Amino acid sequence: MKTLLVMTTGQTDVQLVKDGKRHKLDGESCGTLHDAITKRSWSLVDTPNDRSREVIKELPEGDLELCTPKLDAVLAHLTPSMPTSALILETARDMQSDPRRAGEFLERRLRDRGVANVTRVFFLTGDERLEDSSNPVDAVVRREVVVKLSGAIAAATAGLTPGDRVFVATTGGLAAANELINELVRLHCVGGPQITALEVPEGGPGDRVERASEEKFHPAAGYRARWHALSLVENGNFLGAWGAVNHLEGAPDQEWTQVIRWLTHFASSLPLPDDCDIAVLKHPRMAVRAALRVELALRAEDIPRAVHGTVAFYEAALWDCLLDHFEPHSKDTRWLRLKDGKIPPADKLLRDGGDDDKNRPFEAKDKPSPDGQRWYWFHESGAGRFARDYVNSKALKNLVDAVEKVKELRNDVAHNEPTPALMCDARRRMQRAKLWSQHDQFLCQPLVVAMLKELGEPEPETLLQKLLAEVRRRLRGQSSALTESHTGLQAGERNGQ
Repeated sequence: MKTLLVMTTGQTDVQLVKDGKRHKLDGESCGTLHDAITKRSWSLVDTPNDRSREVIKELPEGDLELCTPKLDAVLAHLTPSMPTSALILETARDMQSDPRRAGEFLERRLRDRGVANVTRVFFLTGDERLEDSSNPVDAVVRREVVVKLSGAIAAATAGLTPGDRVFVATTGGLAAANELINELVRLHCVGGPQITALEVPEGGPGDRVERASEEKFHPAAGYRARWHALSLVENGNFLGAWGAVNHLEGAPDQEWTQVIRWLTHFASSLPLPDDCDIAVLKHPRMAVRAALRVELALRAEDIPRAVHGTVAFYEAALWDCLLDHFEPHSKDTRWLRLKDGKIPPADKLLRDGGDDDKNRPFEAKDKPSPDGQRWYWFHESGAGRFARDYVNSKALKNLVDAVEKVKELRNDVAHNEPTPALMCDARRRMQRAKLWSQHDQFLCQPLVVAMLKELGEPEPETLLQKLLAEVRRRLRGQSSALTESHTGLQAGERNGQ
């Protein structure tokens, strides 16, 4: 297993050892002192426990002893093994305060401890600044610096596998650069090695030696993931939302991630976890769930999925109607038998239909039944007659007729490359059939609304809005009472109360 250590440098990474105590170098002249040290005889020693309050502004006479407290703390944390390689990201600017030789001392310490593969990269030199306030894009970190850091991290992590480890210790230096470095390491390690961020706070009165520890979970990381996930959810991308937050599953106080997990299962038509308590995701009507998926696909501009879903919605609505009047066989749902009193007598199911006889919806089949009831095989080609003659459903009949105009689109999408031209044609045909609106919406269409109302859903047009409102409430950590109170307050304010 390979282990990479990524470290930054700052003014306190290298300290002077004198009289058995370690001393910080003066921050105003840190770079000048570094230059002076390299012109003298110096050596590296283990970091003493005792620290002095005296700040070194001038170097003492004689040979110099130095220590690297933060690096020693990191290496102690990694003991008994040492990193197989290290990347030191540092600055070498002309200003007196810049710790421009810190990387040199850290490299020596690493090599003394048996780390042979050490790479140093200067991301700021000369009179360069980290930011350029005159350019909004470069106001925090200049793009040239980002490219340099990204290239260095990409090279250091190349070839690492999921079984390897990367430790990031951005313990010193420039805060804005350190934040960027942490994210660049995570970016370049996606699909590869495991990443562990280390922090090394300065030792307190009762703990005089620095100790490295795994970075503690910051609440801001959870809230950053929440708004990212919520933005994806609002755009219908439930699967993407889970990809954005699944790394937080199991983290302290991040139980909200289960909501995104439920949405992902729903979007993928996977069984919902038992703990899911958002009712619409478990709606008893298949057509309601199917209609929601179509609306989500259209929001995500996923036309192939929306085409599949639109035909699936029709089939779900048809079977919702069938199962109101029939019960399926326990082992083969294609076999149906009548529910008592739910549909005209059995002989009507087989009555000749004149010109429509070829589209007869039911066919009697011989299938043993302990109670002597007859079983039927349903032919989808007779869906129109079933809607008109057997259940007298204008909503279902209109839906059958509309879907007949576009049904072959599902096969076109499934068996052909979904080219832009094919998708534009599919959109136009769906709109002409009144299944999608001119703005690519589904739940507001009269055909869909009528069908869902007939199936018992009172307000089909608001299904998605209500779902999104509930997800927002849960991700924002608001209780129902708080949400209602806030909504009432806003309404009162709008009315001038």
